[in-house]
Amino acid sequence: MREETRFSPPISRLRAWAMLANLAQYESWHPEYRFGGGVVGLGKKVEFTARFFGRNTQVDALIVAHERSGSIRWKLGTFPFFTMEEGYELTEDASGLHVRHSVECKGLFGAPAAAFVRAGIRRRMQLQDTSFLVAVRRLSRAGPAGNRHKRRTTAATKGRSVNDD
Repeated sequence: MREETRFSPPISRLRAWAMLANLAQYESWHPEYRFGGGVVGLGKKVEFTARFFGRNTQVDALIVAHERSGSIRWKLGTFPFFTMEEGYELTEDASGLHVRHSVECKGLFGAPAAAFVRAGIRRRMQLQDTSFLVAVRRLSRAGPAGNRHKRRTTAATKGRSVNDD
């Protein structure tokens, strides 16, 4: 069973990927997921905590895709009984940036259980996507980061030559 949602954040592809790939900062925008610290890279394991069926569950997530400004995916569970793979893929065209959020459940218990709660999975994904877009808007309203190397105004430098310093 595979579910997908799509959305288009009004930011650059690199900035969106940086937010999605920074697993340690998910708690600042994601309503349910918490990732432990550590190096995030292809083939690495990261501590993952989420709320499933009303309980906090902690497992190791295996990073299965980590392509700069392209995709981030992780896998949970143990094959052949239950495996859930979730991630984000970013594409860009003339109309802007597009993010595809997908969840795939496999295994002896994974696919049948996911089919049973398919509407709930889709609803959760939409909530997660909305939370990401809210964080993007919050970031956009914050304005650009300060520049400690600001140029002096023309009035402050008027009448001075380059060698007068």
